[in-house]
Amino acid sequence: MPSINYYAAVVDNPALLVSDIHAEFGDRKMALVTCLAAEVGASSLVVLGDLFDDMHRTVTMDELGRALKAIFRESALSELEVYYVTSLSSHDPILGKELHICLGSARVHLYPGVLIAQMGRGVAFLTHGDIIVKNGAHAFAVNLLAEMFGKTLYLERKLRKALQLPDNWWLFMGHTHLPGLDPAFKVGNTGSWRGAWVPGVPYWRPPSRTVIYVGDNEVRLLRAGEVSKRY
Repeated sequence: MPSINYYAAVVDNPALLVSDIHAEFGDRKMALVTCLAAEVGASSLVVLGDLFDDMHRTVTMDELGRALKAIFRESALSELEVYYVTSLSSHDPILGKELHICLGSARVHLYPGVLIAQMGRGVAFLTHGDIIVKNGAHAFAVNLLAEMFGKTLYLERKLRKALQLPDNWWLFMGHTHLPGLDPAFKVGNTGSWRGAWVPGVPYWRPPSRTVIYVGDNEVRLLRAGEVSKRY
């Protein structure tokens, strides 16, 4: 794994974790995610990389602020604290340090690479996932092949072991576009929301439209269509 900086924050529960939105300007995927956050009563929204689809370059603070405003609706964020852990290899803006941006009454905290978060009574290692396998298609193929042999969340478990995380810590990531949750190994993948290359042309990996809900006493993998049935 490459040498990376680690950042730390306290993230209030309940928290909703999501990744791989691959948002283009004008699409409504993030609006649906913020609606889900409101439905489950989340205090925090954690984005584990690939929020954008085509913004992997150095940007100014003004450009970054405009891009975030184009994706998030300020009214939907007014009750949420947003934590955005960026991918280091593709899609997300290239950041040299943590940043904190106000979008009206909302605040977005950005961390390149890795965030270690105090979440309620626990601690979570939060990353996009490209620190273990850089290419997302490769990561997808590795986990899919491992799953065929009965090894679910293979890269998540491998990364957790390589990092030698404490037994009571969780590791959450995205990147593979394959959702899953394993409480025994304390690893989870948020899945993806990318459904098309361009409008009208389906993406080769279908979207799972999943999120991970973290409360003080529970961690759940939820699908968009199931949320209103549970909360």
